[in-house]
Amino acid sequence: MRKILLAAAFLAGLAPPALAQRAGTYSVEGQGADGSRYDGTATLAPLGQNTWRVTWRVGGDTAQGVAILIPQGPLLVVGYTLAGQTGVAAYAVQADGRLLGTWTQGQGGGIGTEVMTPGGGGGSGAAPRK
Repeated sequence: MRKILLAAAFLAGLAPPALAQRAGTYSVEGQGADGSRYDGTATLAPLGQNTWRVTWRVGGDTAQGVAILIPQGPLLVVGYTLAGQTGVAAYAVQADGRLLGTWTQGQGGGIGTEVMTPGGGGGSGAAPRK
C-alpha cells in the first residue's frame, strides 16, 4: 500500500499546473447579437485569489466589471456595466491565455461573442457593445 501511495504522490507532482489567469492588457475582438463587429482592449487586474477587475475600452465606451475565476472550467465569469446597463460574460480560459467568451447585456439583450488575447495593443474601436 505504501508503494501505491508513493507512486500516486509522484504522479501528482508530474501533473501540469492549473491554468492561472493572466493580469494585463488583452486585445478584444467581438460580435454583437446584431452581427456588428467591434474591437478594442480589456485590462484584467487581480482583486483577490480568484477575483478580477475587468475594464473594456471599445470605441469611445468604457465598461467596468468584476470577475470570478472558476478553476474547474477554467471559466472566467464577469458581471459588468456599460452605459447604465448591466451585462454578464462567461469566458473559457484557453491554455494559451486567450479567453473565448459569450455575453449578453441590457433588458432583452441577445447573445454576443468575444475573444480576448493577452498582450493586445488595441484596435480601431469599431462598433461598441449594445
